[in-house]
Amino acid sequence: MEFRILGTLELWRDGSRVPLTAPKQRALLAILLIRAGRTVPVERLVDELWGTAPPRSVESTLHSLISRLRGKGVGGLVREPGGYRLGLEGTSSDAQVFEQLAALARELAEAGHLERAVRRFQEALGLWRAGALADVPESSLIAAERLRLDGLRLAVFEEYADTLARLGRHALIAGEVRGLLAEHPLRESLWSRMIDALDRSGQPREALAAYDEARRVFAEELGLDPGPELRRARAGILQREEERRKRFDAPVPRQLPPDLAGFTGRGAALRDLTAPAGTRLEAVTVISGMPGVGKSAFAVHWAHRMAERFPDGQLFIELRGHRPEEAITPREALDRFVRALGMPPEQVPGSEDELAAAYRRLLAGRRVLVLLDNAADSAQVQPLLPGTEGCLALVTSRNRLSGLALHNATRTVDLDILSAAEAVALLSAVIGHRSESEPAAVAELARQCGHLPLALRIAAAHLADHPHRRIATYVADLAERGRLGTLHLGDAPSAAVSATFDLSYQALTEAGRIAFRRLGLIPGGGGFTARALAAMLGVSAAEARARLDALRAGSLIQARHSRSPEERYHLHDLLFDYARHRAEAEDDGVVREEAVRRLLEWYRTIDDPLVLQDEYENVLAATRHAAAHDLEAAWRLPAALARLLRLRHSLAGTAELHTLAASAAERAGEHLEAAVAHNNLGATLEYLGRYPEALAEHRRALEIYQRLADPAGTGAALRSIGTVSWLLGRYGAALTELREALDILEDAGDDDAVGQTLNLLGIVLRNLGRMEEAVAHYERALAIHRRTSDTHGEANTLNNLGVVLDARGRHAEALELYREALALRRSTGSRKGEARALNNIGLTEAKLGRYESALGHLLSALAIHRETGDARGEGQVINDLAGLYHLLGWEKDAFAHFAMALRIRSGIGDRKGLAETHKELGEAYADRGDSAAAHHLATAEQLFKELGTAG
Repeated sequence: MEFRILGTLELWRDGSRVPLTAPKQRALLAILLIRAGRTVPVERLVDELWGTAPPRSVESTLHSLISRLRGKGVGGLVREPGGYRLGLEGTSSDAQVFEQLAALARELAEAGHLERAVRRFQEALGLWRAGALADVPESSLIAAERLRLDGLRLAVFEEYADTLARLGRHALIAGEVRGLLAEHPLRESLWSRMIDALDRSGQPREALAAYDEARRVFAEELGLDPGPELRRARAGILQREEERRKRFDAPVPRQLPPDLAGFTGRGAALRDLTAPAGTRLEAVTVISGMPGVGKSAFAVHWAHRMAERFPDGQLFIELRGHRPEEAITPREALDRFVRALGMPPEQVPGSEDELAAAYRRLLAGRRVLVLLDNAADSAQVQPLLPGTEGCLALVTSRNRLSGLALHNATRTVDLDILSAAEAVALLSAVIGHRSESEPAAVAELARQCGHLPLALRIAAAHLADHPHRRIATYVADLAERGRLGTLHLGDAPSAAVSATFDLSYQALTEAGRIAFRRLGLIPGGGGFTARALAAMLGVSAAEARARLDALRAGSLIQARHSRSPEERYHLHDLLFDYARHRAEAEDDGVVREEAVRRLLEWYRTIDDPLVLQDEYENVLAATRHAAAHDLEAAWRLPAALARLLRLRHSLAGTAELHTLAASAAERAGEHLEAAVAHNNLGATLEYLGRYPEALAEHRRALEIYQRLADPAGTGAALRSIGTVSWLLGRYGAALTELREALDILEDAGDDDAVGQTLNLLGIVLRNLGRMEEAVAHYERALAIHRRTSDTHGEANTLNNLGVVLDARGRHAEALELYREALALRRSTGSRKGEARALNNIGLTEAKLGRYESALGHLLSALAIHRETGDARGEGQVINDLAGLYHLLGWEKDAFAHFAMALRIRSGIGDRKGLAETHKELGEAYADRGDSAAAHHLATAEQLFKELGTAG
């Protein structure tokens, strides 16, 4: 039981809120909670609840209220001589938790653990939903408790604000105090803290305006002037402003370059940067990102927006960090800065150390924004940091400048490319009204520019300079001439995407340049890992990671989410084009070919389903590359990964892989490899529900295996043909083909294949109603799979044994087998197998009356089948969902799903599935007395008859 009084009065039991709709009921509970553990006399209860006008039968009414509270689960409510007492044993209260958290926060703050203290204060204050006991009727006891709790809340908030002030987070204090002042406008200590926070966050004018507002409120509400605490705060601001004016007679520097016309987007990044601006904790902010992403434009735009926060000036310098021969030294930058801050030329020191000391002395007590643009490294930046409260250093760099964090409180803003909408908005703003008539071309141009601000502005400027050229024409030029060769402005050689990339590339070490060029050779240009780069370079994974770290530090690659534990990286597509261009220009063809060959060999060694899921698009692109260049990898790579590919990946893409493999192997005269590819392609087509095509592929494989006198291959192809016969409902043919396959595979001694074939025979026998024979085959298969540690086969067999138990009404036992199979599926990464296990679990839970859980499992199975493109599995789950919806009485959903199941199963030729759906749909129509039932039941009966099974 949980009581919540910090807001409306709430009673919670077992995670659910218990309604307290009657005002007197809430009032009674509140009074008993306030006096918890003590007896409240009946007279006091009557007085608090009804005052001077109690009802005639007051004791009976009170007893009724008490009974209703007990009925709502309020335990510990006992009658004692003269009154009632509420015990709180085994309960909790948000007010108690609030006071405990506040006490802990206080201890942490006193011990100097300020960050932890802030978090505890925030947790405590976060428990407040409104004023205490907000919906409880007024009484003297309630009013006193409200006053006590609200006072406690204000005191804790002020402790929290003081802790934030010790951390230098003045801007945050000002915002939070403003919110609380709306509730408590007459609390002078809150006004005092807000005024001080505004002043210390670089907003003296706003601080004085807040003082004037407080004076007006006190005069209107109380007829009084502000007290001594507020007057002292105002005097301090005025004194500091006067000292600032006296100390600095020189002109205030205003060095920011002009803001970029038509600056577009970056709303979230601007808000993120603005929130803590001017606080002492993070007085250095680094804006990093890939070349051309708009770091300088972003920094200048933000600086103009925030200039008023820094009334003592804004310093700016372009450090030329990516042009080493022209880079500004710290001494040169300091010389410029101290002159701008008013130091007479004859007093400017000569040494860097003296200049740095003078610079910091001149900044002391000032609020100045220092924008250091295009920094090379931490060493160039460190001497230029203000080092005084009230100033902010904003640094832009292609490098991450991690070294600054060793000596400074630093935050980093990583600018990414623009969103698609922002990119289109930028183009439209520069191009003008023409963009409205060609929206598709504008969207494609944004995509071709990779949503990179520099590329977008170059493209937009080109079109603005050619007002009669169609946007679609320029997009076609980009595709024909290449983006890097087209994205430049003729009268400004530096205004080119490739020129910007050149600066970052030239700043790399030779080892870094080689690594960068190798990344441009990855077929398809997808993401990559250290192991992939290690394969291409012929170095260790640790060495490859070191090179990737250097590329990431230079913002040439970005970290990306990975499904596997390995770190994964991404190269922007324009940088990928540039890397490939560099490789073609600088590396010999033999070197490039060898690097790609080693990468393809590494792909063949992948044995982790999660790694293959990350690399899937790369593997597909690599196979296309190998097939186009008549490389052995065209058939070896799909064959090596065939089993993993069947477990969880896009079936359409996997079908393309095996099609490429089969064609390439046949062109090369590699007949055995061609047979393997045909059989793998057939297996993929089975999942896609393309049974006639699958059968053709398996027969082609059988023909090759028989010509080569390969018994294991012949048995495997026959088993595959038997599988398709089963899927098509040709059970007699399936039994013949599978038994022939079993004989061949047993003679060949291929235990794994024997186990798989026994499992399939068990399925066919079960469909024919021969349950005992089916179980015998399953048990033989299970023994083999466990002996050979074939986890995938074991899961299949457990699932099939569960189906038999389910059919016999032993649902609980079946559920255990399905769950065991599900765990094995997940351990092997088999998405398709996972979906089948979830489907069976859902069906069995429905039989056990667990409808909500059943629906969840079926919907999860459907999502996986759709993700992997498994049409047969999708048809099965949709049919099963239809049955569940009918059972629940959701007729509209049920009949819609039956119709979907019929379309899918008819489309893929799943005759057994069609029979099942027609039968269940007919029964559903019969339940509602619809004449359509006869048609569906007759269709089902005919199909089952053709299949040789009982419906």
